[in-house]
Amino acid sequence: MKKEINIYHELEETTRIFKNNIPKELLKPPIINSLLKDVLIDYIIIILSMILYTFSFFAIKILLLVIIVSRLHSLGVILHDLTHMPIKKKNYKIIILEILAGYPIGTSINAMRYHHLRHHKESGMETDPYFHHFKNYNKNNILLKIFNIMIGFILIPSWILRSIFGVVCLLHPKLQILYAKKFLEHKGEIRIQDLNKIRQCCQEDIKQIIYLSVLFFMCIKLAGFNLFFQLYIIPILFTGVISYYRTLKEHNYKRVYDRKLITLINITNNHNTDNFLKFLLAPRNIGYHIEHHLHPQVGYKYLKKIRNHYLKYNKDIYKY
Repeated sequence: MKKEINIYHELEETTRIFKNNIPKELLKPPIINSLLKDVLIDYIIIILSMILYTFSFFAIKILLLVIIVSRLHSLGVILHDLTHMPIKKKNYKIIILEILAGYPIGTSINAMRYHHLRHHKESGMETDPYFHHFKNYNKNNILLKIFNIMIGFILIPSWILRSIFGVVCLLHPKLQILYAKKFLEHKGEIRIQDLNKIRQCCQEDIKQIIYLSVLFFMCIKLAGFNLFFQLYIIPILFTGVISYYRTLKEHNYKRVYDRKLITLINITNNHNTDNFLKFLLAPRNIGYHIEHHLHPQVGYKYLKKIRNHYLKYNKDIYKY
């Protein structure tokens, strides 16, 4: 992977103006070793929960499944932090993070970077890959809200399907364009410089398929399909629902036409930052979403400090 695999530098240019207004010591990027430590903590919690699950009665099992879902959600946030780092080549630590945090939830770093950084660069605009999910959303319509969140059940299965289709797409460039439009949610024209990144995503899908195949057959052999379904399939489905809920809460889905500070803040929301549900709905400070969009290259550990800085010195930005 010799070339930059995403639009990182374009995104950096877009958000440069926000960085000029805050002390540099607060703008700390993610630290790979710290992300690895957080992944390890999540895996310990997941494994212990799975072991306890096999010896528990129904009510405790439900609680343990909620804990597993929260940690799978956390893995996605960890990979999301890695996504915002300028990666020119995947070293062994990044590969380990991708395998541990990305593959279990059905995605590679390449695939997440391709659509997620575009969301940051074009948030709320016609080409924002996230906007179409909720463009008809009405927060006063409870049934529509429930329907939108329930779509999350197919989120991670669709990512897994994407990886299967991605391998097939290596056979022809036209299939790769279809792959980008349908699975990477590329809105608008696909430029020549996009094609190499799309192909990289398809190539990474080979590793994803191998991982999922090995995971499936090992789990079936060691634990049986019943436990595999209860401890992986069900949590994965509900992790998608939680992720969709979070995406719904993070933004006001109304079309915008510029990247001004007031526009960005006006369509972005903080949520679940100071209640007990943050463990499940907004793990690892992802609920500080205004601060994240203002400073997307800052690690999640430091977002609360940035918010505290703004509340102290520039509180007016939250009035938008």
